Amino acid sequence: MILKRYIPLAIVFIVGVLMLASWFIPHSPFGEFEIHATQWFDIIASFAMILGALNLIKIHSTKLIHRKTNWQYSLVAILGFTITLIFGFVLKGGYFLVLTDVGNSPTKVSEVIASELQIENTIVQKAYIIPEIGEGNKIKKQYYTKSSAIEFKNQLEIAGATAKLSSVKWGSHLQQDSTYFSWIFRNVFTSLSATMFALLAFFVASASYRAFKIRNLEATILLVAGIIIMIGRVPLGVYITNWIPRDSFFSFLRLEILQEWIYQFPNAAGARAIMIGIGLGIVGTSLRVIMGIEKSFLGEK
Repeated sequence: MILKRYIPLAIVFIVGVLMLASWFIPHSPFGEFEIHATQWFDIIASFAMILGALNLIKIHSTKLIHRKTNWQYSLVAILGFTITLIFGFVLKGGYFLVLTDVGNSPTKVSEVIASELQIENTIVQKAYIIPEIGEGNKIKKQYYTKSSAIEFKNQLEIAGATAKLSSVKWGSHLQQDSTYFSWIFRNVFTSLSATMFALLAFFVASASYRAFKIRNLEATILLVAGIIIMIGRVPLGVYITNWIPRDSFFSFLRLEILQEWIYQFPNAAGARAIMIGIGLGIVGTSLRVIMGIEKSFLGEK
């Protein structure tokens, strides 16, 4: 009972009080507590991600083994997870060459580089041939496979140059070009994300249709405001009320001005009211957790 109930409550209470103190007492040791708490959160989140990944594999593996409904999607999920994991921790790609010596035929070397990079020879001369080599000039092209980089290296050596083969560092390969992980992220994940957001447009249209039905005064105000904003933000809205002079008393009736006023004042007031409500809800829930009134994190109701 003590380990499962009172010790977690004591930890939550102590940490919560220290976090509150760090906000109001910006001096040591309280002022530095937020930095340490953020690091603790990152560590806990890392383990939570591992547990989440294992739980994902467990759920989809069970569904795949027992051939439950739509088990094919579980197979795709497991394959995608495994391939991404391999490209993130085993195979990275991102091979490139560092030109260490242009040899006795710089013209031939520049022609080879220009052909490979598909740029003008004069640009190659200024970027790689004329400057002093020093520790080497990195050629601005990366390759997914080591064999393709070696093939380019052989072409440079035939032309008389000397180049060193290298690859991007682990960790940075997650964002570098010409790595397997970046290819999956940009060509698979980004495309799927765009598809999901594109589907949301239909749900938004359906929800807007239901919300804009005139049932009462509030729905009518919402409908009128929505129509004014939608029309006022397109050139058609400017054209419809273009006959109203801008410097007249009735200039506020121009749709582009009216929609901006609705967006800047009533909409901003409503958004701020919602944020204030969220803030008060966070304060109330936090105090309930710190004082031990809210015990849902212990599995209790």
